[in-house]
Amino acid sequence: MKALIRSALAELAATAGVLRYAERSLRNTLTVLCYHRVLPEEQRKAYHDPDLVVTPEVFRAHCRLLAERYTVERLDVALSKWQSGDRPARPLAAITFDDGYRDNFRYAAPILNEFGLRGTFYVIAGLVDSEELPWYDTMGAAWRMLATADEPTAKQVLAEAKGLSPQERAAWVERLRSRAGELPIVDDDHIMTSAQVRALADAGHEIGSHTMTHPLLPQCDDATLAIEIDRSRRILADLCGREIVGLCYPNGDSDDRVHREVVVAGYGYATSLQPGTNEPPTFDKLRVRRWFINQDRLAARDGSASDALLRMELSGVSQRLFARKRAA
Repeated sequence: MKALIRSALAELAATAGVLRYAERSLRNTLTVLCYHRVLPEEQRKAYHDPDLVVTPEVFRAHCRLLAERYTVERLDVALSKWQSGDRPARPLAAITFDDGYRDNFRYAAPILNEFGLRGTFYVIAGLVDSEELPWYDTMGAAWRMLATADEPTAKQVLAEAKGLSPQERAAWVERLRSRAGELPIVDDDHIMTSAQVRALADAGHEIGSHTMTHPLLPQCDDATLAIEIDRSRRILADLCGREIVGLCYPNGDSDDRVHREVVVAGYGYATSLQPGTNEPPTFDKLRVRRWFINQDRLAARDGSASDALLRMELSGVSQRLFARKRAA
């Protein structure tokens, strides 16, 4: 019912000109979209957290709308223009991807190319060229194999696991992996190869760091924090042959100690999962706001991508109507 109401409100707002009015107010702001994975529907349904996945069809619809209504730049370029006072005729926007999955290279990059767009890919540097999964995917895949229908979902269990210490969490994930045996993994589930990362950089996309292993940074001791933030930047810079200026906090988590390490390591900005547009009075380059893109929340009544709902989301109208504070 909520989805029907949301969709009807979006269509009404589009027809009444409310969205057009709201979009005019974005000219002094920077809009950043946060995606994770792009997979065909069958693979999306099989993933332990489908909210983190959009299909190629939905991503293509989003890119079309963005190309029509926004000036889309990779985030480092958009930030540079925006902070220097450059205000193009259409609002500035950036498309970002967390984690650096191989499906980003296989599905997302070709669609960006179709529309002449460039994006920003935050890569888990320590898993490039590796067949090892990020810890949360190992947990999710194992849990789906082991859990019965009346047990919590993998997404619910993952949320609880984030409250464990790093050592407790690692031991628990390893026990799950051991019990589950061989996991049903396909190539798209891995982090990109070095050749794929380099190809994206050479094609004009921005490569940013998503740390070495995707830990929850505020939980790291000082030595581990420095390795996760600084070493990942140097590895990716060597791989791409160009400076890495952007960091994406795993799970969006950061604190003052993390921010200091980001500055010491030499990054120019870092992204959060705090929803909203970036506006001059409240902008913080160490906590760049992003809209988490959820395919189901932005679907029309027939399940297809809704232009009106995406416009309502990115213009901030949806946030004001539904008072949503944080998505992930």
